[in-house]
Amino acid sequence: MNWLSVLWVLTVLFCLRVAGQPLAALGAVPGLPPFDAWHSGALPYPALLAVQLAIVAWLVRTTRAVGAVTVRWRRPVGRWLLAASCLYGGIMVARLVLGATILRDVPWFARPVPTVFHLVLAAYLGVYGRLHLRRG
Repeated sequence: MNWLSVLWVLTVLFCLRVAGQPLAALGAVPGLPPFDAWHSGALPYPALLAVQLAIVAWLVRTTRAVGAVTVRWRRPVGRWLLAASCLYGGIMVARLVLGATILRDVPWFARPVPTVFHLVLAAYLGVYGRLHLRRG
C-alpha cells in the first residue's frame, strides 16, 4: 500500500472539513450541513479555526516530510502515536454511538460531523505511527 497517498488523502479530507464550515456559513455550497453542525461548541469558532489551521500545517509538513524521506523514523514515537490513535479513535467512536443513542440531546455528542473528522485525524496518527514502527 502507498502510505504516502493515504496520508495525503487524510490531509485533504481534513482540509475539506476546515473549508466546509465557513462555506456552510455563507450558504455557498448547497447540501452542506449548517454552520453549527460543524462544531460542538467546545471552542469558539475563531479559536477552533486557529487550532484547525495549526493541525493542517502539521499534517502538510509531516506528509511532505514522509514524501521527501526526511523523517527521522523512531519506533518509540510509532508506539506512542499508535496508542494515541487507538485511544482517540475509540473515544470518537464512542462519541458517535452515544450521540446517536442515549446522549442525542447533548450537543457535543449529537453532532456527528466534527466526530467524523476527528476519526480522520485518528487515522492519520495511526498511519504515521505505523510508518514510524515499520521504518524505525
